[in-house]
Amino acid sequence: MSSVVTAACPGCQQPVSVEEIQAPFPVTCSKCQTDFIPAQVIAESNRKFEMMMYVGMLVIGLALVGYMAITNRMKPKGGEAPPPAPAATEPAPPASEPAPPK
Repeated sequence: MSSVVTAACPGCQQPVSVEEIQAPFPVTCSKCQTDFIPAQVIAESNRKFEMMMYVGMLVIGLALVGYMAITNRMKPKGGEAPPPAPAATEPAPPASEPAPPK
C-alpha cells in the first residue's frame, strides 16, 4: 500500500490527491484542466519551508546574541582565571642581609 500525497494545483490552488507512486507523473487538475507534476509542487513547497526555517533560526540566534550583549553576559562564567596579584613596588630584601632600619 502506498500513501496518498496532496499537492496544490499551481493554477487554481485546489488540492489534488494522488498516490505517492504516481507523484512523479503528470496529473490534470479537475477544476482548471492544468497539467502539473505533484512531486515538483511538493518539492517547491518543501524548499520554501526549509528556507523559512533557516531564516527563523538565524533570527533567533541573532536575537540571543543581541540579548546576551545587552545584558553583558557574553563572558563565560566558569573557568575564569583569578585576578593577578598586585605587583610589589619594592623588591624583598635577600634573606642573608638584615632589613634596613626605618
